[in-house]
Parts: sequence; C-alpha cells; structure tokens
Amino acid sequence: MGDKRVNFVFDLDDTMYDLMQPFKKAHDKLFAERTHADCEELFKKSRVYSDILLEQEREGKIAKEDAFYERLRLTYGDAGLTVKREEGDRFEAEYRYHQTRIEMFDFMEEVLDFCTEARTGLAVLTNGNGEGQRRKTAALKLWRWFEDEWVFPTGEIGYHKPDVRAFKEVERRMDFLPEDTWYIGDTYESDVTGAKASGWRTIWLNHRGRRCPVKVSEATEELKSGKELLPLLQCIVANTV
Repeated sequence: MGDKRVNFVFDLDDTMYDLMQPFKKAHDKLFAERTHADCEELFKKSRVYSDILLEQEREGKIAKEDAFYERLRLTYGDAGLTVKREEGDRFEAEYRYHQTRIEMFDFMEEVLDFCTEARTGLAVLTNGNGEGQRRKTAALKLWRWFEDEWVFPTGEIGYHKPDVRAFKEVERRMDFLPEDTWYIGDTYESDVTGAKASGWRTIWLNHRGRRCPVKVSEATEELKSGKELLPLLQCIVANTV
C-alpha cells in the first residue's frame, strides 16, 4: 500500500445487517393478514419515509416519540391500510425486540476481517440517534473491528446524511483525506449523494435492487450483491499507491 492508506466508512442499517428482518417479523405478526402488499416493497417505502422523518425530527417538526408511528402510518397508508396509534406502538415494540437479535450479513464479517488485516482506515457513519444505533452495534459485536470512537451516529454529531457536514466531521475526527476515503452504503439519496458531495468515492450496495433516483448514477461503484463487496475492496487496496 506504500505511504498511502485507503479508508472505508460503512453505513450500518441494511448495509452491515438485514434491516428487513425485524420489519418482516413485526409485519408478519401484526399486518400480513390485512394486506396483500409485498413486504419488501413496504420495507423499502418505510426506509424512504424514515429518512424524511429523521430530518423533520432533527428540525423539530415532529416529536421523536411520534416519528416511528408516522413512518408506519405513511408506509401502510400508501398500501391502503389504516394503522391506528396503538397498532403502531405494538409494531414498534415487536420491531425493537427483534432489533436486539439482529445478525450481520454473512459476507460482512469476511469484509471487515480483510480491512483489519490490511490495516485500512475504518469507521461507521449511520443516521439515527446515538442510543438506538449503539444498541445495534453492540448486538452485532462491532467492537471486534471498530473502536467506540470510530462509530458516528448522526444524532451524536449533529448532522444527518446526506449533509456534507456529517461526512466532514468523520474526516476531521478520523484524520481521513477525502480522496482516500470510500463510503459503502445501501441508500443512494443519503449515502451516495452525501459522500460524493464530500469528495469521497462511493460504493452503492444496491442489494435491494432500488431504482436510482437520478437519470445517471454518480456512484463510483454499484454492487447488486454483498458477495461482490470483498473482491472490490481487495482490488481497491491492491491498487492504492
């Protein structure tokens, strides 16, 4: 690798682990018999609303305790299903329960082992409040690869992806150069857009097959499967001068 070091910054939700799993378990228990809507499509829609509502929460336009219900109300409302508040609260309780039992994608451990052995820079930048996101990192045992101070929930640093300031704060604290830094995430709007605007290179882990929201994707690399990630990172490291 010479005198340069490549840095890999990872998103957390649906990049390191299957975020759909707790959603599907709650959906199957509470709503599956009331709608014929495809669960994965509902999950994708909920992710879009989650980002919108997280920004509204940050701006003080919606209370933190109302955000999850509003996300469900909008998601299922698009599918023609009315969700009452008490139903939303039961869904959230079920969802949070299964979030404590999340497991890392099978390809990700090998990826992180490689990054550690190659002595790349490593960090996590994830949208969400610190308490909730750090519960997830604990459940995934990310301490095996990441020091606590290498994990950046946006609720702790004060800026929400795709805000460039979130990425620049990681740069500052980790002493990363933007031209040497890659961001790996599953959501084009917050992950690719924000990282590219920060001067980082980007890997869009589009394993859900989402449609690109712009005419021509500006991701440096787009992957359709997590299995493609390790060979790509190995190639990046090998070509870092």
